[in-house]
Amino acid sequence: MRVFVFLTLALASSPSLAFTVSRLEEKWVSHPASLSLNRSKKKISYNPLSKSAPNRRYHTNIFADNKEAKKRASFQKDIGEKLSLDRYEDFGPLTPIAETIDGLTGEWALSYADLSPETPQTMAGRAFLATNAFYAAAGIILAMNGDWFFGGLTELAGVVSFWYHYSQLEFGQDRTEVRLALLVDYFTAGAALITGGLYMIDLGISVVPFDALVSGGAGILALSLCWVWEFGYPYLLLHSIWHILSAYTGYLVGQAHLA
Repeated sequence: MRVFVFLTLALASSPSLAFTVSRLEEKWVSHPASLSLNRSKKKISYNPLSKSAPNRRYHTNIFADNKEAKKRASFQKDIGEKLSLDRYEDFGPLTPIAETIDGLTGEWALSYADLSPETPQTMAGRAFLATNAFYAAAGIILAMNGDWFFGGLTELAGVVSFWYHYSQLEFGQDRTEVRLALLVDYFTAGAALITGGLYMIDLGISVVPFDALVSGGAGILALSLCWVWEFGYPYLLLHSIWHILSAYTGYLVGQAHLA
């Protein structure tokens, strides 16, 4: 204030300067902080939780989005768990085995071919199912000749194979009923194949009928190609060949073992 009083007295003789000083005094009186050389700058910070904060709406949106994302993730997790349970709904005590097989093979072992539009009522579907009768015939003959064990396993493999493929044609893809039948088919077919293999070892490779080796090898080739053409008519034809040749091979090995 003293500075402006001094300037006023010193420059009173100059009208223009007096006018300028007068203006400065008015400005000083009305806004003294605007001419302060040591004006302090107050830092302004905002609390996102404060109702007066300008960015409250932005943070509220973020919180809402995060909450919605968590709800969505929880919902997806629940659906995934429900679907996982549904995949083993009918397995009963076989559930741990099915889960282990799925885990070890990435769910490949219990997957199966899509045979649509064929069904158990179509001509191709019926012809395919009829090839399981070769297992029944081979099993009955072996049992009548005295090998009730291997004959019974062969017949059982044929019955379960019919169940599996009928379900495959009837229900289509990704059905628990079909996956369960496939798992049981692994057990019964595996038991018959292992028994036949043990018979061949017991006989010795030189005694095993050559026809059995040829038919067995051709059958395995046809079964392998089923995983190359795992759909429609190619699968129906190749898997039918596997049924016929594997049943015939089992019959030849069983007969040789009885001799």
